[in-house]
Amino acid sequence: MRPCFRAVISLLTLLPAAFSVAQTGESPDLSTPRRTFRTFYEAVKSAKPSDLSPLDVAASCLDLSTVPESARVEYGHTISLALKDVLEGVRPIDYSVLPDAPVGEPFVYFTDEAGDITLDRFPSGEWKFTASTVAAVPRLQMLNLRSVSLPTVPGTEELASLSQWIRASMPPALKGEGILIETWQWLGLLVILVLGLLIDRLLRAVGAAVAERFLRWSALPVDSKLILDRTRPIGLLGMALWWMLTVAALGLPPDVMAVVAVAIKLVATSAVVWQAYRLVDVLSAVMEQRAERTDTRFDDLLVPLIRKSLKVITVAFGVVFIADNLQVNITSLIAGLGIGGLALAISAQDLLKNMFGSLAVLMDRPFQVGDWVKIGDHEGNVIEVGFRTTRIRTFYNSVLTLPNSRLLDSAVDNMGARDFRRWKTTLGVEYGTAPEQIEAFCEGVRELIRRHPNTRKDYFQVFANELGGSAIEILLYVFFEAPDWPAELSDRHRLLLDIFRLAGTLGVSIAFPSQTVYLRNDEASHRPMPPVPKEVVERSAARGVEAALMVLESSGNAKAPSNDADGA
Repeated sequence: MRPCFRAVISLLTLLPAAFSVAQTGESPDLSTPRRTFRTFYEAVKSAKPSDLSPLDVAASCLDLSTVPESARVEYGHTISLALKDVLEGVRPIDYSVLPDAPVGEPFVYFTDEAGDITLDRFPSGEWKFTASTVAAVPRLQMLNLRSVSLPTVPGTEELASLSQWIRASMPPALKGEGILIETWQWLGLLVILVLGLLIDRLLRAVGAAVAERFLRWSALPVDSKLILDRTRPIGLLGMALWWMLTVAALGLPPDVMAVVAVAIKLVATSAVVWQAYRLVDVLSAVMEQRAERTDTRFDDLLVPLIRKSLKVITVAFGVVFIADNLQVNITSLIAGLGIGGLALAISAQDLLKNMFGSLAVLMDRPFQVGDWVKIGDHEGNVIEVGFRTTRIRTFYNSVLTLPNSRLLDSAVDNMGARDFRRWKTTLGVEYGTAPEQIEAFCEGVRELIRRHPNTRKDYFQVFANELGGSAIEILLYVFFEAPDWPAELSDRHRLLLDIFRLAGTLGVSIAFPSQTVYLRNDEASHRPMPPVPKEVVERSAARGVEAALMVLESSGNAKAPSNDADGA
């Protein structure tokens, strides 16, 4: 797999260079017409299929200012090869006929009705073939094809113009002028396009096979379908490279070549960026699988942020990469962004606050993915934390999206970070229950709590607390050691069932809301009650005190009355 990987890297490395001018160690000598001519001709003659860098030197001898910038490299190579054939066809190459003075009038090397071959001095002091010469080369080439025998044996050391050879091999019916270009060139574009689509399908199939074998060899914990779905950009890249290598053989005019070159560059660079974007998904899948194996949930929070960060970085660098290959002036673009930076910062205040909120979550860790949180009036389980928003699954099963800026100025109650989960409720028993039964029932509940595996043993409360409308209410105040809400519900369920069993064993009846209706005679209700003698009231109070003292003595809770009570 490593040689294949190095081959892919090499291919991606060559992509930008395929449409850029090669840098040479020395600047060409263009000081006089003769030296410019010699530099041009010797550079074209030394070009080989394995080394096209001399064509860059030859193109520097041409005035390509009228050619669209995006097509200058490709068109410069094509015109250089065509001009070489024209120069060899019009007369034998003789440098002595050209002046060797650095200053002088424009020198016309050849003139014809189809156009002239002229060298002129530029303000920089360099002599170059003029723009009118560059424009006349295709017409002069057509005239030259009728009288010059073109090389028919490919692979010679001297690189000939392939477009000339292809055109000479075409029947006359296909050489007629069509829309913008000749008919044979349209057919050539169609053939190149169809073959490119076939190469796309072939590379996708090969890439899928290689990816599947790589997964079996590496044993990565990634779904194979995820990898196979990410091979599409490889086919597009191969298709663009095929177009890049073959479209120059058609000898398209500069304007058409400019459009085609931009389209090819756009497809190729977009394929590279798309592939990098898809690789982020694969990397994220690997990180997610590894995060699931760890006990901490912080990496579950970190992986989505890393995935989104890498995608933003990939898109940003991808835009710069595409713009650079399309020869867009990045410097002026960045300068324009710098001028408008203040306005952008003002308009993006909310975005920046949300980003700082996500950073605060990463640094302070107020919660993790899966925690039950309360933020303001909102409550639910955290399912994802992004750069701009945090998504919470509410208990209504809806998804709530909160701006991260809320995390900077809102209190976050992390219910999931609790060591114990509190449960406060009441147990109602019937009013006919004997006090001894209530005491036994409360103590039994306390023992259940002590022996429950997931309750807090050092702090709980079980006491008869209120006299409700239909029951004696016993307070149950207990804490469960549970990692999440489902576990808490399970512990509640277990304790409640044990309490019900205890009540049945002790003969304690759990009360339910009820009302007792008494019917009485209306005549009797209107009869005035006879006055109660004072002696009867005093005897009743004394009997109540005596009964209370007996209860306290029997329960062992008897205590001498305080002075305050005596005074009262």
